[in-house]
Amino acid sequence: MENLWQQTKHQNLTDITSHNLNGEIEVDVTVVGGGFSGLSTAYHLAQQGVRVAVLEAVDVGEGASGRNVGLANAGLWIMPKQAEQLLGGRQGQQLNQLLIDAPVYVKALIDRYNIDCDYNSNGTLHLAHSMASVKQLQERQRQLRAYGADIDFLAATTVYEKTQAKGYNGALLDHRAGALHPLKYCQGLARIAQNCGAKIYTQSPVLNIDKVAGRLLLSTSQGRVNTDQVVIATNAYEDHLNYSQGMFTPLHFCQLASAPLTQQQHAQCLPDDNGCWDTGMVMRSFRKDASGRLLIGTVGNIHTEAAKGFKYWAQHVLGKTFPQLGELEYQYGWSGKIAKSHNNIPQLRQIDNNIIQIMGYSGRGIAGATVAGREIADYLTQQKSSSDLALPLNQAQAISFNQLRATVYELGSQISHISDHLLR
Repeated sequence: MENLWQQTKHQNLTDITSHNLNGEIEVDVTVVGGGFSGLSTAYHLAQQGVRVAVLEAVDVGEGASGRNVGLANAGLWIMPKQAEQLLGGRQGQQLNQLLIDAPVYVKALIDRYNIDCDYNSNGTLHLAHSMASVKQLQERQRQLRAYGADIDFLAATTVYEKTQAKGYNGALLDHRAGALHPLKYCQGLARIAQNCGAKIYTQSPVLNIDKVAGRLLLSTSQGRVNTDQVVIATNAYEDHLNYSQGMFTPLHFCQLASAPLTQQQHAQCLPDDNGCWDTGMVMRSFRKDASGRLLIGTVGNIHTEAAKGFKYWAQHVLGKTFPQLGELEYQYGWSGKIAKSHNNIPQLRQIDNNIIQIMGYSGRGIAGATVAGREIADYLTQQKSSSDLALPLNQAQAISFNQLRATVYELGSQISHISDHLLR
């Protein structure tokens, strides 16, 4: 099965990338990775007149940026108060404010540059899958509102009216969040970065980073880049370098997309077109795309090309949640990797005097990575010092027994999918 976003992206990229790097170039900053983080960094640097190049191993958005659900959500997975406790009051408050306001900045970019990414500004719903989670969501609402978030708690009856989904006891409606086609948005970031002067090279994996006469030399299979600064923005897809080894736990998230729903099915499933995810330990997500397909996702990998087990799980879940739809035909199925940091907070690391790395969005990458790119650009151009950054600098920690953790998370997800047939 194929990735829906890859099959429905903008097909003509010849005007926004230079394809593979051939020969030798010289720039001020080189960004490794052509996803949300890397392209946002490149855009914000180029906007300030910095000579910047992006080196992407495959194609724009090939990694998590072209594989996620497409919800531009606010904040962190953890509560704002927990972030304050982990980082300290001032740093935690700065980071919370940055990420809670991040969807507004995403929409502003989309509007300013007319980025064609099927953006839906109807808001997103965080669904309470149990009575206990209702109180958790109400507390989250209280904490988010303290930062100015436009967010409402909806009772179960209202949630059902907005979603036609059974089994949910309430929800948070974030009015400033939205849903989009993540790969088209990523392509849009590439376009605005290129229009500001950034050079974007695809099919150009970085094989080595060497120091030469106080500068850095990045080598690809067919080219080299001389540069003063490097930003590594590969997140969970760092295949050729190993700067992030052990610094995040890889988690998989998989999705199925149906054939376009009928007009009647549209009215019977997410009639207000909100993107949704729930409070389950093994999260589920539901949304519709611009063509009216229903997308269902969950934590875990697919494991087989035909995705038979995943389809069987989805059929059960939708039968319980949207029984009125009947059995759906699935046309697309794909998965992607999430980089889960040790504390579920994005990690900004100063690896060397002139090498910096961003990673560990822990599943909140669209809006978070967009504003992270702005922060990194301000830091590299000395508009912000390390103490001024909202992103915590150099607080990343190596995660003990990391491969075992990844295996346990995946195994737990698959066991949860099996137990759903009995429990949910």
